[in-house]
Amino acid sequence: MSNEAVTLPDIRGVVSDLDGVVYRGDTPIDDAVTAIRDWMEHGLRVAYVTNNSTGTSADFAAKLGRMGIPATAEDVVTSGEAAADFVRGRWPNGATVHVVGSDALRDTLRGIGCRVTTGEADAVVVGLDRAFHYDKLAKAADAVRSGAFLIGTNPDRMYPVPGGFIPGAGSLLAAVTAAAGLDTPHVVVGKPEPTLIEIARWKLGTDAERTIMIGDQLETDVAAGRNAGLKTVLVKTGVLNRSEPGKAADFEVDSLADLRLGGS
Repeated sequence: MSNEAVTLPDIRGVVSDLDGVVYRGDTPIDDAVTAIRDWMEHGLRVAYVTNNSTGTSADFAAKLGRMGIPATAEDVVTSGEAAADFVRGRWPNGATVHVVGSDALRDTLRGIGCRVTTGEADAVVVGLDRAFHYDKLAKAADAVRSGAFLIGTNPDRMYPVPGGFIPGAGSLLAAVTAAAGLDTPHVVVGKPEPTLIEIARWKLGTDAERTIMIGDQLETDVAAGRNAGLKTVLVKTGVLNRSEPGKAADFEVDSLADLRLGGS
């Protein structure tokens, strides 16, 4: 592990988090944009994984494009899509879902044939909801107590924006879990679970030994990369991390400008 420049010449694929790594809110991290463009120009393949379920893959790809990073929807994997995949696998004939989250998350679930409701349901899916309020908490908890399966898109307690941090989906998930009388959600599909990273690497078509995971959070990004069998890089442009034994990344850099990959 190093806090100085890191060179990894054998890397052929990169799986990268977005919030806190490529940008903070709508503000690009200039070093990251420059580094990623350079990697791509030298032939590295880059895919992006995000626990943020407030947009679709196409939305995030367009955001990257506006920041100067060429990307398509196929390059991005979101926790909302992973939640939809889980629901489709568990209820192949269709499900009724109670959503605490964004319109994009609702649309993603409708896209696989789910019926979205605000009452009793087969599942309660909790993502980031910037309009969260007490009544939403009460209704979601009621649905879980009535037998709904509680699905969290991710456990992120906060995520970075210019000037600081805002509560993440994990904070809302914790509230619903507690109000429903549970100790833990029934399942969480986003990082630190390996699902997003495994989908991204499948899209890249690269071997695990030649693929790295880059993130700004030890508890989610680094843990997910490790769970997927990848080397991990922690970049210190996002969430402030607490050092804990056994959770360190393989490498640490202050900025993606300090990370040399492949022939870059």
